Formats: sequence, structure tokens, C-alpha cells
Amino acid sequence: MKHYYLVALILLTGFFANAQSFEGIVKDAGTGHSLPYVNVGITGKNIGTVTDSAGRYKISLIGHEADIIKISMIGYLAQTYQIADFIAGNKKIILLQPSVTQLKEVKVTNRKWKEGVLGNTSQSDNTNAGFSDNILGHEIGTVIKIKKSPTFLKKFNVHISRAPSYPVKLRLNFYSLKKGMPDQLLQNQNIYVEAQAGQKDIQVNLEPYSIYVDDNFFAALEWIENSKGRGLMFSAYLSLLGSGAVISRQTSQADWEKVGIAGVAFNVLAEY
Repeated sequence: MKHYYLVALILLTGFFANAQSFEGIVKDAGTGHSLPYVNVGITGKNIGTVTDSAGRYKISLIGHEADIIKISMIGYLAQTYQIADFIAGNKKIILLQPSVTQLKEVKVTNRKWKEGVLGNTSQSDNTNAGFSDNILGHEIGTVIKIKKSPTFLKKFNVHISRAPSYPVKLRLNFYSLKKGMPDQLLQNQNIYVEAQAGQKDIQVNLEPYSIYVDDNFFAALEWIENSKGRGLMFSAYLSLLGSGAVISRQTSQADWEKVGIAGVAFNVLAEY
């Protein structure tokens, strides 16, 4: 009899685990098309993921009924649910509504604009920081200081200190700062980056995205697609008193944290 109780307990445990491990799909509410690379995660927790190229995701919600799940992507209105309601409502299909965004108004003056590089330009292969795993939604970056407002971002650059053995897909994000930590996204379009096997540098033309900043900002790369390989490392530099330390979040919707005393050598070509 004890044997049957044990089997029943195992089956019951498996049932509840499956009930709280969600597989779903995110779509555009207007077109019905699936949305790739949407951030899905429990806010403030290191539990999250990114939808795949077909808009599908899987996330474990076990033990988080009182927490909040957030689904968000540039160009769409974010949706949040208490997880208990999310489970009860069986939200297998999430429809995101497109958002209306306005380009930042820039006052044109007759001042002479200068071009220069902001951030750190290290190309060291010995001091590095980056992705030691391939967790979807993992994001790392650094604060970049401007010299004059407004500043127009023209090109993003970073040296790869340990090249990937397989192609890697990333997303480049720029954030405003609040108390020294990333706050609101500054761009209104997704900026996708692909690092090929053996590639040693990443350069992204930013001019089509019309990104102007008025103050110091945060530049980050986000891991958005699984790869056969693991990890990707960039040149870094030792940061005095940790003032330029890497800022990272483990996955989608997690909290940002300062990591170590080395700063990742992201830089941008800018006009100011």
C-alpha cells in the first residue's frame, strides 16, 4: 500500500510542476504575427526568458503565485499579471498592443558639432568580462559619460576578447540612468547584433535609430537566442574603486546589479 501512495505522490507532484511550468506564445495584437525576442520574466527575480524566433517561450512559475510576471518588448505596451491570475487564466497566448512612440525633439542650434569616442576603447584579450553562460535575457553593460548635451550616437563598438565558436545573437540596448542604474530604454526600435564564429569586433551603425541623449547613459548587450556554444567575452578594464564596474541582470525583468571591479569596454562614436 505504501508503494501506491508513493507513486500517487510522485504523479501529483509532477502534475502541479507541469501546471506551473508555462509554455506559451506572444503575438502582435493587430497582425496576429508571432513576436520574436520578447522579454518574459518575474519582476525582481532571476527567473525569466526570451521568446524564440517563432514567439514561443517556456518559464517555470513554481512557488511564485504572489509575484508578478511581465511581458515586454520595444514598440509594444508591456503587460503584467499576478502569477496566480496568469495561471488561472491559462494565458497561453499573449497579445501585445503596439505602442505609439514619438522621436525625441532635438533643438537645432548653430553650434559646431564635434565628433569623438565616448566610453572605454580597450582591446585587451587578457582582461575580459561578458557572458559566461547562455541564459536568455542575460544583459550586461556599462555607464557611458557624455561631454555635452544633446549627444547623437553614431556607432557602437566593442572588442571580443574570446570569440564564439558558434554564431551568437544579441540585442543592443541603451538606457537612461536613475541613481546610477539603468532605468528607461532610450531607443524606439530593436537593435539586433550577430557575432559570427571567430569574430573579433562588434561594430553597429546607430545613425538609422536617431538616438540622442541629454545625460550620461547605459549601454548594454543582451543574450536573446540560444547557441550551441556557451558564453562570449569582451575586452574589459580595471575600474578604480569600482566606479565603472559591469552592471548586469541575470535574465529578463530581473533587478540590475553591479558585478566585480572590472568595467566592460563598450564605447560609442558620437557627435556633441
